[in-house]
Amino acid sequence: MTSALEKKAERTKLFEDVYSGIIPKRVPIKASMTLEAALEYSEIPVGKTLWDLDPENITTAMDRVCAFIPSDTPAVGGILKNPAVFKILGSKGYSMGQTGYMQHIDLETLKADEYDAFIKDPYTFIVTKSLPRIFENLDTDSPRAGMVLAEAMKAFYDHQAKFNAIKAPVFKKYGYFTPPAGANTLCQASFDLIGDFLRGVKGIYMDVRQRPEKIIEACEAMLPMQVKRGLPAKTHKLGEVFMPLHLGTYLRKKDFEKIYWPSFSKFIHIMAENGQTASLFCEHDWMRYLDLLQDLPENTRIQFEYGDPKIIKEKLGNKHILSGLYPITLTKTGTKQECIDKAKEMIDIMAPGGRFIFNFDKSAMSLDTINIENYAAVIQYVAENTNYQNAGETAKGSDNNPYEKPSTTVSSFESPFYINWKDVPKNEIETSLESTVDPLLQSYEDMLYKMIFTII
Repeated sequence: MTSALEKKAERTKLFEDVYSGIIPKRVPIKASMTLEAALEYSEIPVGKTLWDLDPENITTAMDRVCAFIPSDTPAVGGILKNPAVFKILGSKGYSMGQTGYMQHIDLETLKADEYDAFIKDPYTFIVTKSLPRIFENLDTDSPRAGMVLAEAMKAFYDHQAKFNAIKAPVFKKYGYFTPPAGANTLCQASFDLIGDFLRGVKGIYMDVRQRPEKIIEACEAMLPMQVKRGLPAKTHKLGEVFMPLHLGTYLRKKDFEKIYWPSFSKFIHIMAENGQTASLFCEHDWMRYLDLLQDLPENTRIQFEYGDPKIIKEKLGNKHILSGLYPITLTKTGTKQECIDKAKEMIDIMAPGGRFIFNFDKSAMSLDTINIENYAAVIQYVAENTNYQNAGETAKGSDNNPYEKPSTTVSSFESPFYINWKDVPKNEIETSLESTVDPLLQSYEDMLYKMIFTII
């Protein structure tokens, strides 16, 4: 029987190979459901568990799912929203619904006539204007606002540490591939961040018609802030900056090319130059933009929600690492055999030549979106029936078609609301210990920075 350590080593090798342009032993599998869905499967209350993070309940729920779903990456994952943080801050955007799931509503925290102020210093605007508009307990001149932020930060990192401590032994038990700690980051495209958090979806599309140049300026002005979000302290070939992309497909192609693409492409090229590979989740239908995606750095990782697998493979399969496209709804509506037949079809199209990771078109966000037995059967089929005959060979590369790469020049991130502690005057003892003092103080500054972009 293969031990957990042996499984982890084998699975890690699958991803090392596919990320390095080598044909792996078999098709790697990267499929997960949310913790909320896993809790539902074990009939454990979702809302209460998100609040108290009961170790026994969470371990039971995760263990039950992981035991029969042979994904190579954790079978239970996703971004866990902390209800306590949003309650402490008085969030107008996030709240817990009756089912226990966190719900989000569209808000405007940047008014149409405030673009110039935002462009001048995006981070200062977010801290001084946007945060108080979304979190009512920060919308005060009282010292209480600082106390609230301190409480929220304590709750945020306590929750994170507790959840990490619960899931770590489960992941170890099942021998999953996981990237090195700290190697993964999360960042939206600048256009998406404006639409999701600042202008709201309605506002951003109105601005596309009425003030497109302001959006372009804002996206460019955000790049130093975005680059800081995307780059970890230390990059690793198994790490990535994950980017969920969902507003660009509702634009006309000419607007996408003019407004969305320039800052987005520049960001990804900056990441690549610094050793951080982008992992894109192209929500909705990106078929109109395949030619543009060809002009991203080689081995960009791209998960598609919808599209024609044959055309996507033909256009991008020799340059990028592809995944997605398997309709997760089929596991709910189809028979077990229909689900397996669809997996065969996808493998026949996408697997040849390597550069492919099996995944569904989206994660299982809740239990009612899947038939879990069919879901597991698909993953089991892929795990057992996708060995490569030419494992170890170099995957066919791109034709190296020349394209005009964007400038990757970007200013360093600076803001009155972000302290670079190396520039702060020190007394004699602090100066003698600056190699210890500066990184420690900077880590606390970065913890707050990271939290802000996680909760908005």
